[in-house]
Amino acid sequence: MERDSYLDGIRSAWIGEQFGEVFFCAMAERTDDESMRATWRSLAKLENVTGKRMAAVLEAYGEPAVAHERIEVGDEVLSQYTNASHVDAMMRMKDVVEKAIIRFDQLLAVAPEADVPAVQFLVHHEQALLSFVDREIAGDHARALEDVEKLLEQSS
Repeated sequence: MERDSYLDGIRSAWIGEQFGEVFFCAMAERTDDESMRATWRSLAKLENVTGKRMAAVLEAYGEPAVAHERIEVGDEVLSQYTNASHVDAMMRMKDVVEKAIIRFDQLLAVAPEADVPAVQFLVHHEQALLSFVDREIAGDHARALEDVEKLLEQSS
């Protein structure tokens, strides 16, 4: 993977993290369930932390980490999750997360040594999200955020 292609991947990940943060915040705003509201906010925090790491990688290459437009999540996207059963919403999210893990593993495989910690965190954050959705699908809401919380603790 050439430098430009690698940086395109990092930029795409950075934008994805911004989208994820906005998405999870919007999900928190749309629920009346206090436990799920806290869950969505924890996921938004993980997206924010991960996005900052991707921004730092971009900036290390002299690339601006500035959004050219405001990132919004439309009602249509949100309704695909909010109008579905919880398990169906988690299954939809699982598909997105599994595809991201593949992309981010590919980025990690070609990451320059200096970038490995940040890109590894990117992969780990998707793995934590996968753990979250798997536990939610299994009905284990009490433990669903364990890996997310561990990763957030490591990042502080």
